[in-house]
Amino acid sequence: MLYLLLGALGFPIFHLVDIAAIKRIAWAKPLSWISGCGLIASGAILACLSPDKFILPVWAVICGWILFTASMFQLLHSLFINLPFYKTYFKVGVSDELVTSGLYAVVRHPGVYGLGVALFSLVLVSQSRLMLDAALVWMAIDIVVVAIQDRFFFERMFCSYADYRKNTPMLVPNWRSLTRYATDITLKDLDTRRDVTMNKVADLFAQGKYDEVWQICCGFLDLSIADFMRIQNRLLLEQIGLLKRCELGQRVMDGANPETVEEFRDCVPLTTYADYAPYLLKRRMDVLPKKPLLWQYTSGKSGEYAYRWAPITARAFDEIEPLVFAMMILAAANKRGEVNFHKNDRVLYSMAPPPYATGTIVRAFPHELFTMLPPVAEAERMPFEERMKKGFDMALSEGLDMSICMSSVAVAIGQRFSRHAQEKSDMKSWLKKNPKALVRLAGGILKAKLNHRALMPRDLWKLKGLVTFGIDGEVFREKIKDMWGCYPLDFHGCTEAPVIAMQAWDHSGMTFVPHLNFLEFIPEKDALRSREDIAFKPRTFLMNELEPGNYELVITSLHGGPFIRYRLGHMVKILSRRNDNLNIDIPQMSFVARIDDQIDIAGFTRLGEKIIWRAIENSRLEYVDWVARKEMREKPILHLYVEMKGDDRNTPVEKIAESIHAELKLLDTPYAELESFIGLRPLMITLLPEGAFKTYELRQKAAGADLAHVKATHINPGEETISFLVDTSVSVKARTAAQNASV
Repeated sequence: MLYLLLGALGFPIFHLVDIAAIKRIAWAKPLSWISGCGLIASGAILACLSPDKFILPVWAVICGWILFTASMFQLLHSLFINLPFYKTYFKVGVSDELVTSGLYAVVRHPGVYGLGVALFSLVLVSQSRLMLDAALVWMAIDIVVVAIQDRFFFERMFCSYADYRKNTPMLVPNWRSLTRYATDITLKDLDTRRDVTMNKVADLFAQGKYDEVWQICCGFLDLSIADFMRIQNRLLLEQIGLLKRCELGQRVMDGANPETVEEFRDCVPLTTYADYAPYLLKRRMDVLPKKPLLWQYTSGKSGEYAYRWAPITARAFDEIEPLVFAMMILAAANKRGEVNFHKNDRVLYSMAPPPYATGTIVRAFPHELFTMLPPVAEAERMPFEERMKKGFDMALSEGLDMSICMSSVAVAIGQRFSRHAQEKSDMKSWLKKNPKALVRLAGGILKAKLNHRALMPRDLWKLKGLVTFGIDGEVFREKIKDMWGCYPLDFHGCTEAPVIAMQAWDHSGMTFVPHLNFLEFIPEKDALRSREDIAFKPRTFLMNELEPGNYELVITSLHGGPFIRYRLGHMVKILSRRNDNLNIDIPQMSFVARIDDQIDIAGFTRLGEKIIWRAIENSRLEYVDWVARKEMREKPILHLYVEMKGDDRNTPVEKIAESIHAELKLLDTPYAELESFIGLRPLMITLLPEGAFKTYELRQKAAGADLAHVKATHINPGEETISFLVDTSVSVKARTAAQNASV
């Protein structure tokens, strides 16, 4: 019993290290953990030597030694390697670093597992009955002590511990925490890969050899259409060879054995994500053409699967890096061959972290060459809003040269900044946190006053370039220019195909990239017909066969990727066969809409998210957000649900409807013809209560929704979403107000 008590005393003594940290007692930190470890080890050794034994077979003893070795490695790694050793166990005061990565991404107290397995493996090794009693008692004590530590100490020690507790389970892992751990391991692999293999582009850039950097990264702009097609065909034939040797390729190609590009297009069927879901949702690597380096996802199909997973191979990852360089080069360039951004430039990091595709893009890019605001490793552990606030505060004091973000985020940053700048309390808070920002803010405010307008980002920083993405790029193009002082450089990509096309330095049409995906195009008319008539097999066109018009994009992954003649569901507009102004001999495109995210009205017109969004923007109405869907009443209705803000909360619904209807007619001729030809005016407006979208987002976050599912879908949201926005948000708001009043 004495040995059992000896070890039991070691647990609370070990955890006195937290009190020593809070009280800033220098000598107590090492004394407490060394004493605690000594008592536990002494108790365990003496308990193992107890003469009261039970008999176990030899194989059980051998298993015990194996388990003991593995568990001690896990325990020591959790407590002394994953945690910063000096800061945690020797440095005076509390460590300034809350570790949420590695094993601490799975559960908040991973050491409990290592200790538990170690204690019970000692039972097998020693065959001691007293050791079995000790293991049971000590594990119970350890769990109680870490629960007290978790509840009463860590929030005082780490300001962000409440968020960590909310996102990570205490002892029992869940699917989200396991996924986060897998992502963390992947990111370390990516960093190791970049460190081990010398990156030619990064080296040249760091050495200031910008002519060579331009040629490697932006050289695709100089290709002739014939060269473009030669690259496409060569890489596709390589991919066909890989597909023939893997289970996924054999199944999707349905026994076909193509030897040429023409045979491939003739005998291999078009596919959708449903063809890959049984394999990719389980992330089966054994069926793929090549083992992936990482997995990324985006939102899935409502009611069927939460995410669409897609693998990225090592070679594809290597191809992405120069393309990210190209985006930043072209965003800052004014002419061919010009590189206007440099090492250590300050870049605002405002994209979703891995495993979203945008996080992969940042990881493919050698961000260590630049001053990322905030640093990438830190940013990826922060909630999105906290990351944006931290980056913005850093930019105020340190300056800003470039930003990469969604178009809507660029607008939201500008609007939020203008709003906060008008609040004196916010200005004082900024200056209190960032005294360096005083000169920058004073100059910006003076500039805005002289121009008789609100403070905007362009008053504070002169950006070298701004890279944006998302379907709303054209919608917000002029607004972003007005806020930030430069046109954004837009690129098109998605989870299945990270980079498809990007704008050049003229910020007009996007130029296709030849070496990540083999590209085919279905004319819009045939694409729509094939979705209504399953038996109809649409013909595809290649890049050198295109004429201006709308097409559905079809991709085949290159470099060992999984997708084969895959219908992305992206409708793109071919603006021209080439860019004559810049002498680019490759077709120019813009994104139109997701083909399955369109609202068909009476067969006259199909309205996508971008057209509706642009009409709302062009109406000059102040709004928070919107959703739209088709409803069948006596006639088909385009029902738009909008939450207004500012003075427009009091604008009559009829005036709002008239403004948006007029803009839709200007933007979409078939929509205008609905009224002139058949007398149908399909637009119906419902004004949502104040705070409807905010309440919806809070509900989604409280339910544990991932970033992709926090906001309401703009086009054709479900009935439950509409009901919540129209009705439930009002009752939730009223109930909250009543509760606040009763306090």
